[in-house]
Amino acid sequence: MLWVRTTHGIIRRVVTAERILARWPLIVAGVVSLHLGFGLLGRGLWKPDEPREAAIATRMARPGGDLMVPHLGDSPFCEKPPLYYWVAAGSARLLGSGPVALRLPNLIYAVAAALLVGLLARAAAGRVAALGAGLLMGTFYLAYRVEIWIATDALLMMSVAGALLGCYRGLMAERGWPKLGWYTFMHAFLAVGFLTKNVVAWMVPALTLVAFVAWERRWSEFVAWELFAPLSVQGAAILPWVTAVAARPEGTSFLNAFFFNNLVGRFTEVPGVGYARSHPGSPATYLLQLPILLLPWSFLIVSAAAAAWRGSRVGARRSAWRFAAAAIVPGLVVLSAAATARDIYAALVMPGFALLGGLWAEGALSAPGRLDRAMAKATSVLLGAAAGLLPPALLLAVLHLKAPAPAAPVTVLIAGWAAATYLAARSWLAARGGSLESVLTRAVACWVVVWSCWAPLVFPLIDRAQDLGPVVRAAKSVAGDHPLALWQPDETIIAAMDFEAGLTPPRIAGVGELRQRLSVSPDLRLVAEATRAKSKEAGLTLLQERLGLTVQRRIDLPAPGGRSYVILVPNPAP
Repeated sequence: MLWVRTTHGIIRRVVTAERILARWPLIVAGVVSLHLGFGLLGRGLWKPDEPREAAIATRMARPGGDLMVPHLGDSPFCEKPPLYYWVAAGSARLLGSGPVALRLPNLIYAVAAALLVGLLARAAAGRVAALGAGLLMGTFYLAYRVEIWIATDALLMMSVAGALLGCYRGLMAERGWPKLGWYTFMHAFLAVGFLTKNVVAWMVPALTLVAFVAWERRWSEFVAWELFAPLSVQGAAILPWVTAVAARPEGTSFLNAFFFNNLVGRFTEVPGVGYARSHPGSPATYLLQLPILLLPWSFLIVSAAAAAWRGSRVGARRSAWRFAAAAIVPGLVVLSAAATARDIYAALVMPGFALLGGLWAEGALSAPGRLDRAMAKATSVLLGAAAGLLPPALLLAVLHLKAPAPAAPVTVLIAGWAAATYLAARSWLAARGGSLESVLTRAVACWVVVWSCWAPLVFPLIDRAQDLGPVVRAAKSVAGDHPLALWQPDETIIAAMDFEAGLTPPRIAGVGELRQRLSVSPDLRLVAEATRAKSKEAGLTLLQERLGLTVQRRIDLPAPGGRSYVILVPNPAP
């Protein structure tokens, strides 16, 4: 009766697999939420972007806040349209202005992005592809960084995922209402993306559509009325905001900053803008960064790329493979041509990579090839190294810095270390046995555990170095009795002053301006950065020697990476 037991076991596994696949959206949402949990809810504001974005959103949330033009302190901040700040401000009004309240919408964006990519993969290849693509979208290293960060990129990535879903379904739909409905879906997400981060949100979906149509020679798609009629959806969403900004006395300069400086300035030098100097890059930057940004699935993406090379030429899913390639390659080429190259900008192509991985999973799990098995083994080795080395290395770093190491976080780290090492070992054994399904299941679990267990111990250490609260409180105590100004401040200290204390001191850029202000306010107090690692002490010496200022108080934030600030006072007259 051995064959009866064997058949029963096979049927039970098939039924179990069917149940799992039927619940793929719940699995994806649960894994993504667990993966992001502590990064969203268990830390403070980290520079460089979070203090600025939090201050902009909370200023917008105040009674009478400007909803049309974001403000950093009391100055217009025309880098990005206001949709992300509207949502964050709404969350702040409901739940308070702390970091957790401001980050909660990001959880929605992250889960929605993973589910939208899953739905795209489901339409292209089935439920296995949906589950694989959704899990990849939620666990890429770059996706994690983007989605836990108070910044516009999480909402932007979600909008790209939604637009790609609408684009693919629109391309595959019958002419008439089905095609119109899906292209309307695409345009709605393009409008969300535009109101989040300008025309850049259109880049990947538009390039994907053009490249795919050209590849498949579906030229009639370019004149399909169903593609262009829903542009009215974007107009209805975008034009009211543009009109409201244009109606202001400074409207022309605001719109120029939104739509010219912030777009063209990313690709070439624009006088007075400076984007190209702050994040310089080269054409090879993103290609060199991709193995890191796609962790821990970099090896699997290699196998997926090889499958795409074959599948885009022959096979029943040729169009799906081509769409995935079109969602990656043209966007990377344009990003590489830009003068700026910040790794988070590559978030635009993460949905394409997730789709690529999902399509690969659909074929590889049923009929793995030699390369698939090799890359699965390499992934298991990589995860084994991360599980075995990362938690103890971080624990030793905390102890070396003589930072607090409470029992509970240390216990979580040690337990996670053991669990992740066990899961990595099981993944390796499954890889040796040729069971790709078991490899990937245990690999996902291992990554979520290893990437989460150290956070309760390490994040508080980073928090204390990033917290500008001591500087803000010192400035606030001085501002009650003396005029206060900021010397050559960056966005971080401007934001911290406004976010934590509602202070908007004047900003002084040069010695001549400072002399003039001292002549009007001899008892002026000046807040200046004095971080040695950033060579700020040379400027401090200049102020002391040329203007006779004295350090009244110095605030050194702790390691790792803590900044230093001073409060300067004029020397008393002889």
